Amino acid sequence: MTASLMARNLSVNEATVIRFAQRLGYSGYPDFIRDVQAVVRTELRARYEPESIADAQDPFLATLRTEIEGVQYAASHISPESASQVPDALRQARRVMVIGQGISAPLANLLSMSLRSLGMLAESPPADALGLAMALAEVDEQWAVIAISATSGSRETANALTYARRMGARTVALACSPTDPCAQAAELALICPPADRLVLPPLGVIAAFLDAIVQTLGAQDAEGVRDRAQRFEAARQWVLPRNHG
Repeated sequence: MTASLMARNLSVNEATVIRFAQRLGYSGYPDFIRDVQAVVRTELRARYEPESIADAQDPFLATLRTEIEGVQYAASHISPESASQVPDALRQARRVMVIGQGISAPLANLLSMSLRSLGMLAESPPADALGLAMALAEVDEQWAVIAISATSGSRETANALTYARRMGARTVALACSPTDPCAQAAELALICPPADRLVLPPLGVIAAFLDAIVQTLGAQDAEGVRDRAQRFEAARQWVLPRNHG
């Protein structure tokens, strides 16, 4: 776009567009737009160039590239509102329950343990009907309940979300499809669509999302994280077999 066309699309005057480019350090709009075009061309080449010979010959590298593209694709489809609401829901909760069945269970345990390392009261109960019922009996409006659904959604997990939501808890789902029962039952849903070239569920994408959530929460309390890490290390040194005298 020219500066005048940009101005019309943004409903501002042309001088504002030019001042914007100058504020970024450019002499004028043409210099600014040349840099923008260069960035776009670079990104397009990186995304659409044929895979390198090494990638084509090595299945691991090709799969890794597919995983990275999957994370980028999923991240590009998250709304800014959801991106901020999910960490906020966990930070404001008095307790957090993370549930997942089958292949999702280890991911649920990972998130629960990571949240505990941040000083949050988090748990990952057994996700069978009895275990969910026992855990849900304690849920109220001060809780947040997260369901991870890496495969076709579990009806039991979705029902647990529905009940928690009725009790006033904040509910979040990480699922592979917006039509997944867990995604439908949750107040907030982050969708991790599987790549066509992968034959297994997108565990890498979900794990990346979980880590992003934990890293976001940790960055908001960096001093507290460092303090807890020091106290953890001090406790660990006492637990390890050695002479404390």
